[in-house]
Amino acid sequence: MRDALLIVQQVDAATGRSRPVPVDALPEPVTAEEAGLMVGSPPPPDRLVNRGNWLAWPHVRWSLTHVDELGPSARIERSRGPVWELPRATPADTGLDLDGLLVEGHHGEVWTLDEMLYRTYTDAFLVVHRGQVVVERYFNGMGPATRHAMFSMTKTVTGVLALLAIEDGAMGLGDLLVDHVPELAGTAWEPVAVEHALDMTDGVRFVEDYSDPDSDIMRYSAAVGFSRPPRNAEVADNIHDALRTFTERDTRSGETFLYKSAASDALAWAVARATGGRWPDQVAERIWQPMGAEHDAAVFLDQRGLAVSCGGMSATAADLARFGLLLGGSGRAGDRQVLPAAVADDIARGGEPDPEGLGGYATRAGWSFHRQCWNMSHLMGAFMPMGVHGQRILIHPGRELVVVKLGSHPVTGNVVTDEIHDSLWQGLLERC
Repeated sequence: MRDALLIVQQVDAATGRSRPVPVDALPEPVTAEEAGLMVGSPPPPDRLVNRGNWLAWPHVRWSLTHVDELGPSARIERSRGPVWELPRATPADTGLDLDGLLVEGHHGEVWTLDEMLYRTYTDAFLVVHRGQVVVERYFNGMGPATRHAMFSMTKTVTGVLALLAIEDGAMGLGDLLVDHVPELAGTAWEPVAVEHALDMTDGVRFVEDYSDPDSDIMRYSAAVGFSRPPRNAEVADNIHDALRTFTERDTRSGETFLYKSAASDALAWAVARATGGRWPDQVAERIWQPMGAEHDAAVFLDQRGLAVSCGGMSATAADLARFGLLLGGSGRAGDRQVLPAAVADDIARGGEPDPEGLGGYATRAGWSFHRQCWNMSHLMGAFMPMGVHGQRILIHPGRELVVVKLGSHPVTGNVVTDEIHDSLWQGLLERC
């Protein structure tokens, strides 16, 4: 782990808002209860969690399981029919040997699985092997019915909706976004095709740097309602107006991958126009309900009531495991075909791997980003929806393995723990 990555959001005493602060070491993984967050009527000012500080440490330990309480959200209704049952078994029953599993830590030290889960600020850890739940553990006050923030794992859901629209004939991979959203004419999005937005090869200039309070992502987060605008900064107050502020380009469309959350929302806007559907309703009707979800999910809304389709969804760990099984099983939920096989298999297939480190991330050499999902098919046979602060669903179809790991890590970006999680994935795969 490189020390330069240790940027932790902390509360500015003068403003009461989150701000990025370099630290020498990660804080001890106290729970929300141990930190005394949101206790009292009212809670003390330094223990009160709100939209201005919810991503700061230690507030993030409470907020990621209480996102619905922090701002407007829309419900994504669970299955009205049978729930997709996930039988329970022991790891030994399925041939997964977890005895003696060791994980390499931050500086080469060796951790047990328990220590790794603790040191990476884990809230939920669920392992499904050969269709059976073999590990299900919760921490930090979370439980089986608790919704947890997904952050950018939401992007993969948006990718599924886009691929469904293409499969239905409502839009095409080669369509320009402006074909469906004329309001994007005259912006950097004008030459961007649906496929380029899906794979984030759109070429739009956008800096996704969580350590810089003036970066594009920090201003965009304020526009979607995730945070309050920087002091004296002019920021749009909704997703659509924010998207129209991007007027500069770095590369030609289709040439270079650069991770940017705004691309997912631009894609979702085009899908909504092409299909006439509202994002949370489409997720419920096309994925959540037919999949047999056990619990409602939710999605954060901006000030105009638009779903934050780049990172606003929250769901239970078990329902996220169902989603992973759906994608890894060619769109099947048990014996039911929920998604067209072509949709799920396209996501699983991945794109052209980058041997140097995808998107400039040295820890992601050999990865690709394809259809709004990270992919390591060429490296370890897996793909992985992933979100900041420690959200991951590892999906390995060949080993019949799905791992859901949710957390509230103090460092926003996941690069800081990429190598730790690679060690965990490799250890699990070796034992399947």
